[in-house]
Amino acid sequence: MMKRPFWFGTGLAVGVAGTLWAEQRIRRQVARLSPNHVANEAVRQISGRLRSAVDAGRQERDRREAELWAELDRRTTVPAPAPAPGPERPASRGRHAARRVRH
Repeated sequence: MMKRPFWFGTGLAVGVAGTLWAEQRIRRQVARLSPNHVANEAVRQISGRLRSAVDAGRQERDRREAELWAELDRRTTVPAPAPAPGPERPASRGRHAARRVRH
């Protein structure tokens, strides 16, 4: 005797719960497809990609700048200066010494 009201109540509860669950799920899906949500999601994705592109550009710029500075340093490195001249040596006194003096 009590079986019918029990199953009727159980069916009613499952039906109401299922309807509420489906309605909530559909509303979420519709909200995701709303123009505002789609636009916000697109802006978020584009800004993330733009940010990563700018970061990659900055890294490459810094790498290239370091490379150019290193190349400039190699080009402008001044060779070691020649040793300072010491005191003049006296002319040799060999057989050619007389010729040097006359000239």
